[in-house]
Amino acid sequence: MLVVCGIAERGGKVLVCRRGAGVPYAGAWEFPSEELQEGETLENSVETAFFDRISTVLTETRPLCTFDSATVPECRIFTFKVNFLDTIGSLNGYSDARWVRKDTLKRLRMHPDCVTLVKEIQNFS
Repeated sequence: MLVVCGIAERGGKVLVCRRGAGVPYAGAWEFPSEELQEGETLENSVETAFFDRISTVLTETRPLCTFDSATVPECRIFTFKVNFLDTIGSLNGYSDARWVRKDTLKRLRMHPDCVTLVKEIQNFS
């Protein structure tokens, strides 16, 4: 399984979304993500994740890092730094979305795979 994840930053804050009810780790915070569909490129998948999950269009996608999932065997996660111009629209699969300061990420109940990314995010410029 391949998953893409997008990390958006504005003014020293990053966008996190709360997982909705009825899914594993419901209520945990994560960076917008989506499973890669057959025939889809990584870049298209992260663009789809933002459009389908938070109703916004990306203006930039830049590879950040890749790692193996801590929770799903044989799952590889490809992470991108992303930007978008629009505000967040309707949420699909998430119960909340908010911009949080990078230094407060460690205090949130993050999805276990996102914990891996917190150190990377601290180094964003």
